[in-house]
Amino acid sequence: MRRQLWLGGWALLQLGGAAAQTTSVTMYGSLDAGPTRVSNVRGSAVTLIDDGVLQADRFGMRATEDLGGGMQAVAQLEGGFATSTGVQPRNGVLFNRLAFAGLSGRYGTVALGHHSNMMFDAVGKLSNGVQFGSFYAFHPGNFDETANVGQLDNGIKFTSREVNGLTLGAAYALGEQPGDASRNRAWGTNFTYANGPIRLGGAWTSANNKALNLGQSLGLRSLLGQTLITGTSTAPVFTPLQADNVRNTGLGASYALDGVLVHGAWVRSRVRTAAGDVAMTTPELGVNVRIGAAASVNTALSFSHMGAMHWNQAGVNYVYSLSRRTELYAMAIMQKANGAGAVAAINSLGYASGQRQTALRIGIHHLF
Repeated sequence: MRRQLWLGGWALLQLGGAAAQTTSVTMYGSLDAGPTRVSNVRGSAVTLIDDGVLQADRFGMRATEDLGGGMQAVAQLEGGFATSTGVQPRNGVLFNRLAFAGLSGRYGTVALGHHSNMMFDAVGKLSNGVQFGSFYAFHPGNFDETANVGQLDNGIKFTSREVNGLTLGAAYALGEQPGDASRNRAWGTNFTYANGPIRLGGAWTSANNKALNLGQSLGLRSLLGQTLITGTSTAPVFTPLQADNVRNTGLGASYALDGVLVHGAWVRSRVRTAAGDVAMTTPELGVNVRIGAAASVNTALSFSHMGAMHWNQAGVNYVYSLSRRTELYAMAIMQKANGAGAVAAINSLGYASGQRQTALRIGIHHLF
């Protein structure tokens, strides 16, 4: 009897071991918080505890299951939150960043659900916002999708296997509007290439019927015949721009050598309405320099223009690693706007009453 019990226990352990080898679930997250001092937000200086600056605050789960024959089932859930308050960025949306299930095989991965956009996957990860390490370093208005704030709902996404460093991707999001198949529809394609110290990326995306908060993010009172700000300077009322289509094109690159990383990107975003269209173009450049084993100094420049309006931005970020998972950092961001109707507007901090704005920040970031 004891021998039978021992054999039964041994068999269960073997089955459990086999399951552990073929199925995995990984939980992960990122928390970032610290004080930010902004010189001018609608005419007044402000100090705030901001979060998700060095990296986005998020919690997620990633699952894979080996199905045999080189096939895997894959799934991922990821939601954002604010470390300073614990709230979700989109009320009522638990997994606002990722929620998909799919299959991975010989030629690549096909997944269905809620996805990151193609511009962020290929170009955003090479941009100042990621490589410099600051959400403030993404572009004015933040509507070119490099910051992964325009995820794809109801989407089908394909990512190829890497071949000689090259990976291709495509995504299509259904609008799900009866009688109007094009309404809310979005699509995108991209590529990434990695070879030794070189990284390249490019993306093309299109999205129909988007609402853009350009009054709140850029301080524009009107654009393309639409009024975006009403009310007073101390109690403004914002109305999103209703765009028929937003189309983005971007290229990015980086090169690493002996503790120095040089990165750059070029992004063009065209907004179309019935009244016409307008485009914002942003070239940018950054250099990260390692200092010893634990620290780096990151610098970034960007030059955005939309018609006669210009936004020029510079930043420096000192990052010190306490461990593989915990970092301290201090950064300064400066922006100058010029052109009729343009005011300074560092990403996510609110627009200034004039053409200059500065942000100073210290923070702590932890990954798990």
